Amino acid sequence: MSAASLLAVEGLRKTYPVAERALRRDARVHAVDGVSFTVSRGETLALVGESGAGKSTIGRCIVHLEDADAGRITYDGQDIGPWRGADLKAFRRRVQMVFQDPYGSLNPRMRVGTAVREPVEVHRIAKGREAAERVAALFEEVGLDPDFRRRFPHELSGGQRQRVGIARALAPGPELLVLDEPVSALDVSVQAQVLSLLVDLQARRGLAYLFIAHDLAVVRQVAHRVAVLYLGRIVEEAPAGRLFADARHPYTRALLSAVPVPDPRVHHVRVPLLGDPPSRHGAIAGCPLYPRCPDPRRDDRCRERPPDETVALGHWAACHFAASPPDSLSPRSGEGAGR
Repeated sequence: MSAASLLAVEGLRKTYPVAERALRRDARVHAVDGVSFTVSRGETLALVGESGAGKSTIGRCIVHLEDADAGRITYDGQDIGPWRGADLKAFRRRVQMVFQDPYGSLNPRMRVGTAVREPVEVHRIAKGREAAERVAALFEEVGLDPDFRRRFPHELSGGQRQRVGIARALAPGPELLVLDEPVSALDVSVQAQVLSLLVDLQARRGLAYLFIAHDLAVVRQVAHRVAVLYLGRIVEEAPAGRLFADARHPYTRALLSAVPVPDPRVHHVRVPLLGDPPSRHGAIAGCPLYPRCPDPRRDDRCRERPPDETVALGHWAACHFAASPPDSLSPRSGEGAGR
């Protein structure tokens, strides 16, 4: 773990029980399988992958909404695993989560101003008139009229509700936000506005973000670094600009090739993933992508778990061939850098 790291996740594992009546036994789905990463102060790490990759589970484990089966989560150098009661309450003042569904994450019977005021009072930051003024300032900071405090969630648009969710997360003055698909439920034009807001808030408050997403087009607008998750494992991690320009894992390249490019001058090579992913009712011994890998160099050694091959400073990929990508999987021309 770097000395500058605010959050460090080491070897995180999480499984869920699933009853298999036909086999008359209980199986476990391996949602997260040995994930490690760090987030530094003021940095955005994007955690990217398909639905079911384990992204949200990781986020929920970090904020203690789920208990991990194994691994270690440290915040500012302290292991948060044993924290309960007052320690956990203090931690949640420093780390907040913004959820994917801006309607489902708000109480439909509670005025949105009350929802934002609640963490201010729970953490004893302010009360009475001072609390009301703080809530009004938070509404203005996220681009909402303070008069919206009197409205209920159903009286707001999706983008407005998500801004309320961000204001609620900011209310206790956190250092880190776990953003779980914060714009995926919004229209494209509204997505751009909310992403711009998040970038501005980070610059103004010095926030760190763990940005969970499946859309690489969204990620490139906000991320400093990107970690690509596949079937509960991180298969590639790199600075955002480098990942978009020179991805080395076949799965990352497949994700990049699926992003639509409206410019006909950009050479777009589609990298298909064939077949179905392996069952997750048990630990995957070898490379999880092996049954679907589009790399023409795939051979029997890929049945074994690949090492984390270092490509460049801060860039590694879990692939036997990461050091030399084939021409057939070269990145698209015309790609720019991330943040």
